[in-house]
Amino acid sequence: MTENIFVKTFKTLAWDLLMEVLYFPIWWYSSGLKKTTLAVFANIKATSRNLALGLLFKNLFKPMYGQSDKVGRAISFFMRLILLGAKLFVFSLFFLFYWLILIFWIVTPILVVWQLWRNLMH
Repeated sequence: MTENIFVKTFKTLAWDLLMEVLYFPIWWYSSGLKKTTLAVFANIKATSRNLALGLLFKNLFKPMYGQSDKVGRAISFFMRLILLGAKLFVFSLFFLFYWLILIFWIVTPILVVWQLWRNLMH
């Protein structure tokens, strides 16, 4: 006997939804975590590149504007040192933010399940 199209559609959608719900934790902690981790590391690297930290370290002891006398070298060194300190502070804030995103990714499902369990048992 042929099955009604609506019943068959409902069964298919219900089965698909069940499989998606069951597969979600596996995806979250495997390929989802891998993609998030790679994105975090790429963002940290891009932040370092955008702040030109490597270039600043490389040119820390070189005089600015071709001022090669002692005073020019001293002023250049201290100005770059101040700039380096400010950029390292900004980089550390971004670094902390990206790591918090990764920690949030790892902890969120555990907290959701714990809260659901806690609320259902009380």
